[in-house]
Amino acid sequence: MGVYELDWGKKKQGKAEKTHDRSMFSQEKWKFFLEAPFDISGHCCTEMKKKPLHIYQKKNNLMPITAQMADESRLRTQQWLRNGCNAFDNKNPISNPMSFWTEQDVLKYIYENNLPICSVYGQVVKDNGIDGQMDITDFIDAQIDQKYKTTGCKRTGCMMCGFGCHLEKPGEGRFEKLKISHPKMYNLLDVCKNNGYTLRQAIEWTNEHGNLNIKL
Repeated sequence: MGVYELDWGKKKQGKAEKTHDRSMFSQEKWKFFLEAPFDISGHCCTEMKKKPLHIYQKKNNLMPITAQMADESRLRTQQWLRNGCNAFDNKNPISNPMSFWTEQDVLKYIYENNLPICSVYGQVVKDNGIDGQMDITDFIDAQIDQKYKTTGCKRTGCMMCGFGCHLEKPGEGRFEKLKISHPKMYNLLDVCKNNGYTLRQAIEWTNEHGNLNIKL
């Protein structure tokens, strides 16, 4: 038997080399971050949101009810399949009564009931995805597959968070929009520092070394 060596999705046996599909958990494309001159962590949500909430919950003997939905992420889908809407037996009990709702359910409910929403989302409108001239078949399909969308931001989070910003199209980037909607917050790109690097410099470094095109 030859010696096998796992090398970022490649399997080697002696001189022969066979390439196979990478695991969905492969992080090869982010390997360059190992050389980043600034600190990187995925624990900001835990430290800034979850821990304070757990402390408040324990201090006041209260349990949370949230609006999180199963279709928002793979993890939330797994949690819902395992615990249902009410995870009362968890270490940190929680109730998620909207788990079985989808994003389209929410948008449809807002649209049909004319509910006010945060201004950054704009308005909820119908989107049948059809361009150009319609015939009767298109019209029938549009009624069946009717979708809803927001005219502003589709989803929001912490204002200065860059998670997923590399996936945004030019002109639709969160920092581009932030520059217009909240210019004072946008200026923090040149104020907030990490190991001497401003957030702007960190993003520019990421663009250069990761061959990305995050727009500022």
